[in-house]
Amino acid sequence: MSNKNIKLTLSYNGANFSGWQNQKSGRTVQETIEHAIKTITGEKVKLTGCGRTDSKVHAISYTANFKTDSRLAPAQIKNALNATLPEDIRIKTASIAKPDFHSRYGAKRKTYRYLILCGEENPFLKEFVCNVKGELNIPEMKKAAAHFIGEHDFSAYQAAGSAIKNTTRTIYKITIKKEKFTLDNSIKLIAIEITANGFLYKMARNIIGTLLYAGKGKLSLQAIPSIINSGDRRKAPPTASASGLYLKQVLY
Repeated sequence: MSNKNIKLTLSYNGANFSGWQNQKSGRTVQETIEHAIKTITGEKVKLTGCGRTDSKVHAISYTANFKTDSRLAPAQIKNALNATLPEDIRIKTASIAKPDFHSRYGAKRKTYRYLILCGEENPFLKEFVCNVKGELNIPEMKKAAAHFIGEHDFSAYQAAGSAIKNTTRTIYKITIKKEKFTLDNSIKLIAIEITANGFLYKMARNIIGTLLYAGKGKLSLQAIPSIINSGDRRKAPPTASASGLYLKQVLY
């Protein structure tokens, strides 16, 4: 079959990448995989990703696709890519998708996961969590999260630099819970997961920044609806750090 549409699911450690998307300077996930595909197939392809992830952001399960005339079977492509790619990117699955499958435009829901470590820094988690001094009030954070559920214009939670005009998105669920670090059960983490039909530029991190302010007692819960309705990014708390953010799941 010529011109196959190959769907990849992959994970990557974003600590040493300048994000997913190709750019003029900086190491990117997209460029690294495209180079590996050329190495194994001889083809210069355009790899389409399910969305943009920023510098230092990680992915547990990211979806991408590309067209190829290679005779290699999907399993062979997966194995060859993993033998070629650096250790901070792993291909989890490769399969033949329908010709019109598009990893970005076909996505129906995405879930981002964010990890917070309260207190002292940990050498095993330095690049993988947001470190917060002191404690966070989780019940207050949950109350704050409730204001984001549903369909809203999230202009106030979109960072500058995006050309997207439709800023309305629907958030289906936000969960906040304590977790333990398996290597050391004395280390307590807070995990936040946000599921939506789509995310604006830095929207997940901007929402988490508001939840952190609520957890620190720096923001009145009653102020959140007015921030959302204002459409003004300047009225919302600062963006949460990139190191704690993971793209967890994409549904089609």
